[in-house]
Amino acid sequence: MPATFIASLCGYREGRPNTSDKNDKGSIELGKVFFEAMGISPETDIPAHPVGNLMAQETTRDLREFLRTEAAHLEVAPERPFTSFEQFSHLNATRELRGDMAQEVIRATNALRNITANFEIDQEAREQLNKHLLNVKEEIRTTEERRRELLDLLGEESLLKLDVTVARSVPNPLTGAHLQHLVAGLSLKWSLRTDRAQDCRSQGAKMAALRRGRMPHFAAVTMEPRPAMLALLGRGSGDIDCVYHLHLPALADAIDEYCSGTRRKARIEIRDKFRRLRDQRRLRDYDELRSYLATL
Repeated sequence: MPATFIASLCGYREGRPNTSDKNDKGSIELGKVFFEAMGISPETDIPAHPVGNLMAQETTRDLREFLRTEAAHLEVAPERPFTSFEQFSHLNATRELRGDMAQEVIRATNALRNITANFEIDQEAREQLNKHLLNVKEEIRTTEERRRELLDLLGEESLLKLDVTVARSVPNPLTGAHLQHLVAGLSLKWSLRTDRAQDCRSQGAKMAALRRGRMPHFAAVTMEPRPAMLALLGRGSGDIDCVYHLHLPALADAIDEYCSGTRRKARIEIRDKFRRLRDQRRLRDYDELRSYLATL
């Protein structure tokens, strides 16, 4: 079952489907067959707003509405950073350490100097006290410089925000307060290019490496029609769990039509690659995403 909102995101730009790569003739040809299978007329204009933004809004809204009745304990939200969730909250530590941690000690040292200025003590004792206070300030300065040098060497993980997150509330065993536990993260790609595919895989690899606890379900959601592009994600090395397609039935029909009645090796390879992705469940229907999330 396709996403119910998909027709509102599709349209033609300069005679090309808005899923197509203008520099790829095959992408345009397959895109037209794909849109015909969905019933999208060539006279349909592209949406007024960027389709990527609309896709994120509609996906979030659709999943919220579905899970409100099927799994009310789950919270769906767009554009949240990894560190919002308990499995990745430790990544905030480096950012917090970058703050000026010596200010409180310096203020206490200055306060001590001001207070002792009114004490009636001999000159030698006062000089010794001021000397020790200066030594403390110098030690603080040296320590802070070294701490910053080490932090610069350590660096910080550069993490993109997750396009859509699905989380549930869990109690903190130490404090009793409730935390957000990420059960699923989605990377949304209306269409795919080589660099966009690498973004997804890099994000999934970092999630797996940096998490503390169970790995959330991580998948890509796309409208890309070309099996070769879908394979960049679906036939990866486990960086993502699978690829969900917004209209898999229409894509299956379009590829059958596009590749039928020909002995051209390239077309046959397109059909076979698509079927392998689908049959191996590396490529799944959007409706499966909704159903699976309700079980988490």
